[in-house]
Amino acid sequence: MIFAVVSTLSRACTSVVGLRHVAGPAWFRRLARRRLRHLRHDTRAPTPTKSPRASRRPTTARDNDERLADVLDAVGRELRLGASLHAALVAAIERHSATEWEWLRDAARGGHDLHQVISQRIAAQGDDFSLRVIAAAADGGDAVHAVESAARTLRTNAAIAADARTAVAHTASSIRVLTWVPVAIALWLVWRDADARMFYLSRAGVLCVAAGALLQLVGRRTVRHMARHAMRVDAELPDFVDLVSVHLRSGKPPALAFLYASDSATGDTGDSARRVADAVRNGTRFVDALVESRTQFGLRAQTLVDALVDTERDGLPPRELFERLASDAKDQRRREAERRIRALPVRLTLPLVGCILPSYLLLAVFPLLASQFSSVTLDLH
Repeated sequence: MIFAVVSTLSRACTSVVGLRHVAGPAWFRRLARRRLRHLRHDTRAPTPTKSPRASRRPTTARDNDERLADVLDAVGRELRLGASLHAALVAAIERHSATEWEWLRDAARGGHDLHQVISQRIAAQGDDFSLRVIAAAADGGDAVHAVESAARTLRTNAAIAADARTAVAHTASSIRVLTWVPVAIALWLVWRDADARMFYLSRAGVLCVAAGALLQLVGRRTVRHMARHAMRVDAELPDFVDLVSVHLRSGKPPALAFLYASDSATGDTGDSARRVADAVRNGTRFVDALVESRTQFGLRAQTLVDALVDTERDGLPPRELFERLASDAKDQRRREAERRIRALPVRLTLPLVGCILPSYLLLAVFPLLASQFSSVTLDLH
């Protein structure tokens, strides 16, 4: 009787997991494509109204990005109304209660050099694109364009993170089911069946429990690693193009805008840009330094190098050109995020099948079979 009940329960759980992995991945891929397509056509989506239940949830990185994007939009509105950057930051941060930027509000209220204050903050606590853009605006860049561009970037990152969590949700629920069901079965067997208790206390039973727990740990860690990889945004090049565009809109020539942007750029693109800036400060012509350092830039940055060379050598208007480059770089970032999210449900099948399901067998099915077969006697007559 016990064997029949547990077998039926096991088949039901396995069928549910199978159905989730047949229809689930296709549905979540369609949802991710639709959300990213909507984000592409509406870069300034309205802020969703938070329900009382949502307000009780712990603050996530996505909620934090959207809240800071609201602050930056408020700064942009204050700037368009004629306020200075210092006054706009003070008003927006106080209005939205952005506690993580209280230090920036105090610096703006005290009339300090925002570029210097933000640079010291980034050096002490790590990189932050929105702060780098505000520093560029304080250093003479187009403040309105800077804060609105940073707000769009934060909302894009929040949407990508939300789509990745949506894609991993069905696998996470399957993992929870396959984690607690064998534990419940094992406890029930220990309570009702003396043979099962003896098996769990034997060396083979301890090995099954230890191996099952280890596979559970490996599977969960693998799923978290894959989800973090899908939420990762490769933003080095789009952020650098945005910084160059901010300085160009303030009236700086392309060479000077590149030098200003290279001071706060990050990653391999930032390292290559700083080498070009060092060569220019040592007396090399900007175009010659770019051409000589072309191979040090990545493949995706070659369009940026060509645009800088063309604007300096041929006199092309840089403002419209770099706005198009910034838009193309952001579109490329969204396409890469969509590709990773589309592949995530399929990739998450590997830890589920390779770790979680074997753990289910080791924790519940094998002990059940061993305890029941030990009481079976064969009558050959």
